[in-house]
Amino acid sequence: MGELWRFRDEWLLRGLAAAPGVTPQLIEQFRAEKRKFVAHALVEAGVITAGQLVTTGETLSKTKYFQLAPEHVDKFALSLVPEKICRKYDLLPLNLGESEIKVAMLNPTDMTAQADVEALTGRRVLPVFSAPREIETCLEQLFSADTVIFDLLNKVEAPDDIMVLGAAKNSESQDSAITSPVIMLVNSIISQAYRRRSSDIHIEHEEQNSHVRIRIDGELKNIMKLPRHIATGPVVSRIKIMSDLDVSNHFKPQDGRTKIRIGTAEVGLRVSTLPTSYGEKVVMRILDQRAAEVPFEKLGFAPEVAAAIDKCAAAPQGIILVTGPTGSGKTTTLYSVLNKVKQETTNVVTVEDPIEYKLPGINQVQVNEKQGLGFAAVLRSVLRQDPDIIMVGEIRDHETADIAFQAAMTGHLVLSTLHTNDTVSTLARLVDMGVDRFKISPGLLAITAQRLVRRLCPLCKAPVPEAEASPEVLRALGDRGLGKVYYRPAGCKACEGTGYAGRTSIVELLLIDPKIKELINAGALAEEIVRSGSASGSLRTMSHDALWHLATGQCDLREIEPYLALGKQAAAPQKAPPETVHEVPGAPPAAAARPEGKPRVMIVDDDKIMRMLLKKFVENAGYEALEAEDGEAALTKIAEGPAPDLLVSDINMPKMNGLELVKGLRNTLGLLDLPVIMLTTESSDKSQELAFQLGADDYVIKPFKGPLVMARITAALRRSGRLG
Repeated sequence: MGELWRFRDEWLLRGLAAAPGVTPQLIEQFRAEKRKFVAHALVEAGVITAGQLVTTGETLSKTKYFQLAPEHVDKFALSLVPEKICRKYDLLPLNLGESEIKVAMLNPTDMTAQADVEALTGRRVLPVFSAPREIETCLEQLFSADTVIFDLLNKVEAPDDIMVLGAAKNSESQDSAITSPVIMLVNSIISQAYRRRSSDIHIEHEEQNSHVRIRIDGELKNIMKLPRHIATGPVVSRIKIMSDLDVSNHFKPQDGRTKIRIGTAEVGLRVSTLPTSYGEKVVMRILDQRAAEVPFEKLGFAPEVAAAIDKCAAAPQGIILVTGPTGSGKTTTLYSVLNKVKQETTNVVTVEDPIEYKLPGINQVQVNEKQGLGFAAVLRSVLRQDPDIIMVGEIRDHETADIAFQAAMTGHLVLSTLHTNDTVSTLARLVDMGVDRFKISPGLLAITAQRLVRRLCPLCKAPVPEAEASPEVLRALGDRGLGKVYYRPAGCKACEGTGYAGRTSIVELLLIDPKIKELINAGALAEEIVRSGSASGSLRTMSHDALWHLATGQCDLREIEPYLALGKQAAAPQKAPPETVHEVPGAPPAAAARPEGKPRVMIVDDDKIMRMLLKKFVENAGYEALEAEDGEAALTKIAEGPAPDLLVSDINMPKMNGLELVKGLRNTLGLLDLPVIMLTTESSDKSQELAFQLGADDYVIKPFKGPLVMARITAALRRSGRLG
């Protein structure tokens, strides 16, 4: 015998069963038909009226009937109760009071539902009865993908006009989830990343939510939080359609490309999808033509380095190798050199995999391994095209290396890249690849090894006081004849409080002089080549170049310290000023290790007595309390990490108020998930509106009672998953 079908409004049967015409046989029929709501089944059958349904609900629940519509639901109230709870108990929060929350419920007598809502909001529930179909309709409308996306779009800047160029094989009709709001959301993500000069967009999924992160100056930063079902569904589908990928295949990695127009600029997108345990992760590389048009003079090279590379690039033949790890700016350097040396009288050909940027006046060839067009095969063909200058995207094997060096010795200038850590080890790498030493020494002109570091914001960088400066660094600067003043980041509106604006290259340069050639032919050890190059001046070390960038105010000690050979303590004396904001490389500060155990609550208020009072409440509840006297101090402490589990902040404070503090948390530090409770003296309605605009999760009106504020704190920790 099967399990008895239960109606969603089973509790109403206690009152409806007594109505004339309601028979056990009719109820069994509705169970057999698996009707969702028995009350509406009876109304549709003409057994009872809509008025009887309302009267029965009011009588059984001892509450008033509320005719529910989507516009009656306050967005801020709805944000405090997760969709999962609303659907589980068939309820919707209507509006908030200081200590109550009005909730429309299918079953106002459900005490478990009321207890869950109270635990999540920190407020006493005032239940009202609404008809089952009214609640169902509102749930579907309020939690539909389009409604959620429109709410998200209201909180972000309006997207630039974006047009997908070229006819894609896929059409919009391939996925019914692709609607105008979804397109606007994806456009907003892309245009925001483009405006902020981001190189990559990451869409990543967790158990509850998905996050959009963009890479700016090498650092990943959170910019948006999305419901996971929207990110993994329509958002990913829209991106796949744009890049001509298989929308129906979610279980294998895919790669695609597309070109879009943002405003008046044409931008390429290289798209990669990867199946993960919570959905397909998407990474979009923004191929901005501006990156290929960086003038050689704007690369940030020291004058000696720029002059040496310039001289080598003017040579009639030979090979220049640019080395470094992935993402160190090698391709940008090569493109800048090519743009500098190309002339109407020269034939310039590049061999690339893939061609990321179009260079006017240059012949670019795409490698295609599937069709037998590897680097070596293409390079052979290029040599029959009467080239003057050849750029090989990357030397990966013996054959390519051998042909490149042969070309370098037969009247061609060759530029290429290699994945090695420094200049001298590149020589050993070439030998390991099978290139003969008698080809390396006459063919090589120069080798560079480079790294990208963040450039200090020129508008707010501040000199490090001599008392706080590192003696080792000052001594090293003096030994090289450089100035004994260096700078650190401060943070301003222009740099979004980070203290950095753009990136520059730290370069090691090895010029192949006659003595170095002799050592290469003799198979000398790396140490001998380093000694010879240092003595003759043909080797400029990365440490030397890093110190030059420090002394000229382009970089701070924190950025270049990994490339200095001055001892680990060099960076220790440098103390960041109060306004400095630093991010953990590759992740927002929230990713810093957080002590296990008690939840940590940061209290921000310029009133010392208020801080002391709140601290007492927090610690008595078993939580750890942190303090900050204003928004500026709070932002600095949070940036240094680890971030607290919850922030309680006053709105009106000197130096940095609550509005600026929340903006700094959300936009600069990317802490989209950090719960924030605002303290205000405004009336309830104004408090709700202001807190919602600030991006806060809740509010408390001053003066407050201890149990009330702790109920809010506990509820916010519970909603965020930081408290079981």
